[in-house]
This record gives sequence, structure tokens and C-alpha cells, in this order.
Amino acid sequence: MTRFLPFLRRFARSDRGTATVEFVIGVPLILAFLFSAIDYGTVMLRQVFLDRSVDMAVRQVRLGAFDSGDFAAFRTMICQNSFLIADCENTIAIELRPIDTTTWAGLDEPAQCVNRAEDLAPVLAFNPAAGQQRLMLIRVCAVVDPFIRMTGMVLGMPDDGSGGFFLVSRAAFANEPA
Repeated sequence: MTRFLPFLRRFARSDRGTATVEFVIGVPLILAFLFSAIDYGTVMLRQVFLDRSVDMAVRQVRLGAFDSGDFAAFRTMICQNSFLIADCENTIAIELRPIDTTTWAGLDEPAQCVNRAEDLAPVLAFNPAAGQQRLMLIRVCAVVDPFIRMTGMVLGMPDDGSGGFFLVSRAAFANEPA
């Protein structure tokens, strides 16, 4: 033990490798921050493009340039304008329904989304209420995967159990009688 004592004293006084310790502590934190910023930016881009595509589709409905019975065309119209959502046709759920303006019932219900874990899609109504003046609510829920899974940026967002999270876009418009 006494012959190792000078070696231990010299090791304790040595300042070699201090930069390595700072590097080992600092770089993972900086990389986690960088990757979280990239992941957050991607989530926001997806949300903005989804909101934009829903607004464009709702505008076509308001202008009367859309056949109210063609749900597939409405879904395609939304998917053509939304970018960064893989397999958009199968991962979005669209809900369009009238809102009762006396009770405002139905606005507090959560948006229904496609459940990829169960391989089931919710049955949603698409009825623009042609011929009546009604306030219509449209909700589009897209299930998307995180851009970078290891950052955990999307931990606070609702998920579907298969690793994806929900992006919900809402719009309202007054359906005018023809």
C-alpha cells in the first residue's frame, strides 16, 4: 500500500484530462438540445402544413366547389396540400359536423383519430348540411411518427400506442343555403 501512495498523490494532483470531462458532460446536452430543436421544428412544420391544407379544403367547401357527397375527394384535397405527413390518405381522420349554437354542444369532445395500433379507423360523419344555414366544425386528426425518436420532444403530446402522435387541425365555417 505504501508504494502506491506516491502514485495516488501524483494522480490526484494531475490536471490532465479535465477538458475531456467537460466534453463528456457538455456534448450530450448540446446534442440533445440540437436534436430536440430539429424535432420540434419538424412537428411545427407538419402542424402548419396540416392547418393550411384544412383551410384550403374548407375554402373550397365554402365556395361550393366541392360535391358534398364525395368524402374521398375531400380527403384527397387535404392530403394534396399537406406535406411531411407520410401515407396521408390512411393516417388522417376527418370529422365534419354541425354545431348547435344555442348550447355549443360537441366542441369539448376530443378529436377522433386513426388508431394504428388496433388497425381500426373511427367511423366519422361527413355531412355539410346542404341547404341549411349551420355553423360547421371540421376536425382533422393526423397520426404521424416523430422525426427523431430519441429526443423525447413529443412526450407531452397525445400518442396512439404505436409510437406516433396526434396532430389536430380545426376549422369552422358557416354553411350557407344554396
